[in-house]
Amino acid sequence: MSLASPSADGLAVPTAHAELADPRVLGENAAYAKIVEDAEAHRLAGADVVVVQGLGFVGAAVAAVIAGANDTEGRPCHFVVGVDLPTTAGSEKVARLQAGVSPIGSADAELETLTRRVVERGTLTATTSERAYELADVIVVDIPLDVADRLAGSAAELEVVLPAFEGAVRAIGRRMREDALVIVETTVPPGTCEQVVLPILNAERRERSIDRPVLLAHAYERVMPGARYVESIRSYPRTFSGIDEASAARAREFLSSFIDVEAHPLWELPDTTSSEIAKLLENAYRSMNIAFIQEWTLLAETTGVDLYEIIESIRVRKGTHDNIRYPGFGVGGYCLPKDSLLAQWGATNLAGSNAVLDMTLAAVRTNALMPLHTRDLVAELMGDLQGRTVAVCGVSYLPGVPDTRNSPTEVLVDAVVDAGADVRVHDPQIEVWPERPDATLSGDLAAALAGADGVIFTVRHPEYVRISAAELLELAGGALNVVDAQNVVSDAKAALLVESGCRIAGVGKGHWRKRGYGA
Repeated sequence: MSLASPSADGLAVPTAHAELADPRVLGENAAYAKIVEDAEAHRLAGADVVVVQGLGFVGAAVAAVIAGANDTEGRPCHFVVGVDLPTTAGSEKVARLQAGVSPIGSADAELETLTRRVVERGTLTATTSERAYELADVIVVDIPLDVADRLAGSAAELEVVLPAFEGAVRAIGRRMREDALVIVETTVPPGTCEQVVLPILNAERRERSIDRPVLLAHAYERVMPGARYVESIRSYPRTFSGIDEASAARAREFLSSFIDVEAHPLWELPDTTSSEIAKLLENAYRSMNIAFIQEWTLLAETTGVDLYEIIESIRVRKGTHDNIRYPGFGVGGYCLPKDSLLAQWGATNLAGSNAVLDMTLAAVRTNALMPLHTRDLVAELMGDLQGRTVAVCGVSYLPGVPDTRNSPTEVLVDAVVDAGADVRVHDPQIEVWPERPDATLSGDLAAALAGADGVIFTVRHPEYVRISAAELLELAGGALNVVDAQNVVSDAKAALLVESGCRIAGVGKGHWRKRGYGA
């Protein structure tokens, strides 16, 4: 009497004695059988089957948007299956999505509404089984690809963590239909589609005796995980490319099915390397702008001027200077801290180029160390931090966004703790700080501020901006030291705080120092 044997993806292969198998395995196979049934039903009704690999901040939202697309007669264009790893975290994402709940937090209420609607109408489901790739007409790759050491000393020392990405592509190759289109949305080093993805897919397909050319495209995402989350996928310009004309044509047809291309036309580049570089250059440009303003921030503070007001006066030059950055606390999120590094690594290791992006890499280092300037302001204002209590207000990397990935607050908290302070952390957008489960996260602002010697505002959340001087003093229980790293405190509020006995300093606010606010 034999039990079911494991398959390549960890699920069991039913046998004649399946009734004796593990109930969990039986349940997984039954769930997958339902996905197969639904996929075939939607295909017979004229819809494509789309599998989205990776249910993170991009994949979960992209899956919901694709599943919500309708044709001109109001019928669903696609049946979408989201796939994540059979880990605890991956299984939790799948379970949430199956229940009609987005597995990612968002300030965009439309994402939750859309996710619930498409799950209820039966055009979106999820699984941890890689067998789902066997069903797909289109496979969208939305998995992370990161750099091992973001502060590597030189271009030669950079290391991209490829094994997990390569393994994910391999799983697609050993399961995909021979006519399926693979679209890489993941931000990758230049040359990845041609020199990494394509060879892996071809090798896996040869093992299955498939000689048909792979259909492969790169279409990078511009997802913005804020109040316009869904809109940034559905109603935003998109750049793409294919490895050949057939791939590009299929990609254009697919993208046009869920993106408003009449209002936001697609831009087709001639090859996937061009598309890969386009995404990296976009983010390197933003990273450079942020780093550039840091040295002017230091100048403003030492010369006693208000850099925010100066920049506002410059931004009136629309089209040339209206995107100049304000002073700030640091750079976080998934993209900006690493994308410039992916560009350099790809140039060196895939493109065979001897080009070194010196200024681009310097900007990454500047941004990574920027929170330490705020630490310096804290030390200047408060002196010895040993035994002092400091409230840090803001963990997410953008105002109004519940996303803590690569938060610059982590660098600041470590530095203040190392200086001997007792740190309390608060953020109105998050309940758990996944990257720092050891950090004390206060449930409400009053608990974070009560009796604190100092407070550091690191994120310009609306909840912080709305706090009056009187409310801040009441919550803290009296005068305290205030460091404003993100223009949370207006000049009028700063004056009231100083009148009440507070000492205050701000990033880019040299005029406060000139007025003696920190004296």
